[in-house]
Amino acid sequence: MSVFLLLRGGGVAFFADIFLSWLLAKLLARNRNRIALTVCITLAVLPLVLTKYAPFIPSTLFAPESLALVAMAGISFYTLRIVSCYADIYAGKIDDAPGFADYALYVSLFTQILSGPIMRVKDFTGQVDSAGFDSGRASQGAFLILSGLVKKLVVANMAASYVDSVHARISTLPALCLWMGAFLYAVQIYADFSGYSDISNGVMLLLGFRSTENFSTPYFAQGFGDFWRRWHISLSSWLRDYVYIPLGGSRCSGVRHFVNLLATFAVSGLWHGTGGNFLFWGLCHGLLVWLSSKLKLIRNPAITFLLVMLLWIPFRASGMSQALTYYARMFAGLSLSTSAITSMIVLFTGDNTCVLYACVLFAGILAMFLHDMAAFMGKDCPFAFTMLFTVMVILFGRMGESAFIYARF
Repeated sequence: MSVFLLLRGGGVAFFADIFLSWLLAKLLARNRNRIALTVCITLAVLPLVLTKYAPFIPSTLFAPESLALVAMAGISFYTLRIVSCYADIYAGKIDDAPGFADYALYVSLFTQILSGPIMRVKDFTGQVDSAGFDSGRASQGAFLILSGLVKKLVVANMAASYVDSVHARISTLPALCLWMGAFLYAVQIYADFSGYSDISNGVMLLLGFRSTENFSTPYFAQGFGDFWRRWHISLSSWLRDYVYIPLGGSRCSGVRHFVNLLATFAVSGLWHGTGGNFLFWGLCHGLLVWLSSKLKLIRNPAITFLLVMLLWIPFRASGMSQALTYYARMFAGLSLSTSAITSMIVLFTGDNTCVLYACVLFAGILAMFLHDMAAFMGKDCPFAFTMLFTVMVILFGRMGESAFIYARF
C-alpha cells in the first residue's frame, strides 16, 4: 500500500498510495475488527519506518538501497492523518470513510502536509460542503499569515543565526553565550513552528476552513502536563487519543500509569527523530509530566520554562554526545564578567551592529508574545499590530535563510 511512497514514481505513485489507503479505509469500515485495523495501520506506517528508521533495521532483513527509497516531504504528518482516520473508523467515531475526493484532500492538503496541524478527518470533511470565501474569515486569515511571517522571517530566522553560531563553537564560547543560545533556540523553535501554524491556518481561513489550533502560549504553562496541552496541540492530542489512552491512560495502577506516560513520550521522541537525543528528550518530558502531578515546584511557570528550555538542547543537538558537551560547558565556569557579557552580545553579528541586531530581535520577541497573549485571552489585536508586523517583515525579515524546523520531521 503506502510503500508506493518509497519508490521513484512522482505524483502517480502518490495518487496510487492515497487511493489504496482510501480503499483500505472503506474495507475497514465494513470489517471493524482488530486484525483489519492492525493490517491497515501496519501498511500505513511501513513507509515511515523504512525511510526514517532503515539504519536500525538489520541488513539481513531489509536492504534500503535495493528499493531506491525516497522519503516524501511531510511523510510523518501524512502518516498520522491516515492512522487517525483508520482508528476513528474502527472506534465508530465516523460511520464510514469519506468520499475519495474528500479523503484525498484531507490527507494531502498542501497547507498542512509539511508541518501540520494534524486535523481529524471528521473535523475536516465536515467543513468541505460549507467551505467558501468569507470576508470576515479572510481578514482573520490575512492577519494570521502576517503574524506567521513575523514569527518566521524576523524572530525565528534572526534567532537562528545566533543559535547556529553557538552550536558551531560549543567548546570555545563562554558559558553565558551557551545560555543565551539555549534561550534563543527555545524562542526560535516556537516562533518557527507556531509561525508555520499561523500561516497554514491563515491560508485555510482564506479557503473557507477553520483548522486546529496548534499553540496556546506554551511558555506560560504551569507544569509539563499543561505545557503539552499548549504545545503542538494537534500532535499531543493525537498521542493522547491513539497511544496513551489505548495503553490504559491514567485509569490503572500508579506504576502502569507511569509506564504509559513514558511509552507515549518515547513514541513522541522517536517520531521526531531516530537519534538517542530525541528518545532522551521524549523520555524526560514523560518523566516531568508525571513529576508535575506530584511536585508543586515544577508547576511554577518559570521553572517549567527553564526545564523546557534545557530540554530543547538535545532536540537541537546533532547527537547525544554534543548535547552532553553543551550541558557540561554551560554549567562549567558560568561568569557574568564584562568580557563574558561582551562576548555574548558581539556574537549576534560579530561586528558593531550587534547591539542594534539584538534590540530588533528582542523587540520582535516582545511583539510576538504580546500578540499571542492577546489571542490567548480572546482579545482582537489592534490595527497597530498589523502595521507593526508589516513594517517588521519589510525592514527586518530575513528571507530564504532557513527552512521550517518541523518540515524535516
